[in-house]
Amino acid sequence: MMRHAVFQTVPEGFFNAVELLNQLPSDLLTELCHQVIAFLQCSKGLVSATQFLEKLHEANVHSCEQAVLGAINALTFLFRSAAREKVSADDLVKELKQSLVWSDTCQDIVKEVWIEKGQSLSSSEVVHRVLSVGQLVDMQWKLGVAMTSGICRSLNSTFVMMTLKIADPSGKVTTKSLEMTVAEFKNFSKQMREMAAMLEMI
Repeated sequence: MMRHAVFQTVPEGFFNAVELLNQLPSDLLTELCHQVIAFLQCSKGLVSATQFLEKLHEANVHSCEQAVLGAINALTFLFRSAAREKVSADDLVKELKQSLVWSDTCQDIVKEVWIEKGQSLSSSEVVHRVLSVGQLVDMQWKLGVAMTSGICRSLNSTFVMMTLKIADPSGKVTTKSLEMTVAEFKNFSKQMREMAAMLEMI
């Protein structure tokens, strides 16, 4: 039964986040569900709370970025747990009903999205990728200035070189290096801050 696996150990603030989900217009809730599942499938980057908050304001839904982060985190937790347990859409909705906090509209949308995307997210390959990700063991970065021009960067332009060491579930460590422009690094830094804010909701 999914209740034991999901709703017994929900993250702090989970049910408060559901209150915001219940207030969302149907089209925005559907969009957010699809974005979260795409993130879990690794076909999309981190869901942007800032961009989604702008859409809420356009729809005259009053909220704040922290509340939106909580809503994103709640859906991420829900769909990840449902994928792990490989529950059907009907069983998922039963658990939502028993929790007594999800609106009927919210339940219907979650069910519809899970019918459409649940099977692919629950496949063994995707579940393994979602639940058995690599662990970052070291990260180093340094600033550099291009001494030669090329396709990727201009002469004398500043760039950031990052080196990541990642351990896979078997313990094997792989080193990855990448270069970013200063603008790309600033965007990366912004996404990391958003991730840190999401983790504070767990």
